[in-house]
Amino acid sequence: MTGPLVTIGVPVYRGGEDLLVTLENLRTQTYPHLDVLISVDAADMETARACEPYLSRDPRFRMTVQPSRLGWAGNTDWTMRERRGEFYIFQQHDDQISPTYVADLVGAAGRAPNAAICFAQMRSSGVQDFVTSGFPLPGTTGIERVRAYLETLDCVPFRGLIRSSALATTAGLLLSDFDPFDSYGTEMRFMAELALWGNFVYVPGPIYYKRLHGENLHLKRAGWTDEKRMMSWVSLAAWIIEVIAPAGSSIEERRQLFDLVLDRFVIPHAPLKWIRAPARLLSVTTAGALAPLRALLAWIKRSETVVNTVTGRWMLYEASDQTQRAAMVSAIFARLKAGGRFDPQACLHSSWPQIEADALKRLAPGA
Repeated sequence: MTGPLVTIGVPVYRGGEDLLVTLENLRTQTYPHLDVLISVDAADMETARACEPYLSRDPRFRMTVQPSRLGWAGNTDWTMRERRGEFYIFQQHDDQISPTYVADLVGAAGRAPNAAICFAQMRSSGVQDFVTSGFPLPGTTGIERVRAYLETLDCVPFRGLIRSSALATTAGLLLSDFDPFDSYGTEMRFMAELALWGNFVYVPGPIYYKRLHGENLHLKRAGWTDEKRMMSWVSLAAWIIEVIAPAGSSIEERRQLFDLVLDRFVIPHAPLKWIRAPARLLSVTTAGALAPLRALLAWIKRSETVVNTVTGRWMLYEASDQTQRAAMVSAIFARLKAGGRFDPQACLHSSWPQIEADALKRLAPGA
């Protein structure tokens, strides 16, 4: 076999017949140099037995049965950490990919050595039908890319080909301590880390086929209480602050990034309103820093489907008044303190009480 090795992580729990269709889809990919890592969650032996024919007849397939429940994020993260390839692809057990998907993305990655992710169009079908091509992230600096990513929080690239050297610089998929089996937003935090490393490159041609059967994790969130929505949203805000704020090269830039994340998560605003005012939202000071955003805006305006998709999923939770906004700010700071990964003194040369007081004052109406 020639070409770089690609590890495809397949986390699964109670996979049923869908899993066998997906494994066959991977076995018949035109790109042969694969390492297909199946991770069966929670000692699900029925699923493990269903995988055995692939393990016995194709040496590219391997499997581990997890003795206890890891959940989607924990199980996926395990496959990431156990990768062997120069590249990694996450494969949902009940989704499929076009026959040349891996080959097309590997080829694109070879032409784009600065790409952290090369990704493709996603076609979703089932309880909802739509097509989205996601949002590419160009740019010469991590700060440029991560600012642009903050506005979309786009999950489509997560299904693409991830460069292992970029993946190694991240913390992987963290687990939410109040709901580890959902861990809302953990892939967004992960991709913000990847954006600091390199570009997200869209590759026309290959297709990721997403099956929406009603039991998908993100669809179940429609039944969440307002309290759980808020806690998930503020936890994501804290995660994004941990990634983005320390990336600044000076105290002033780190403080600007810190405030930018708070604005994004706390201040209610119309979906995609930022398209009409990119400079204000990004607080850019040079023409060069606008280049990634201009490319992003051009991409959005070309795709009505993408705009409609993002519009419908823009915010998990919105504060309706100043009291709720203040509660969100306090909750974000509580999550930051609990996480133990953000040091306000080292990052901002300030204390917890001071930066929280500054945030509440700055986010007050009329400030």
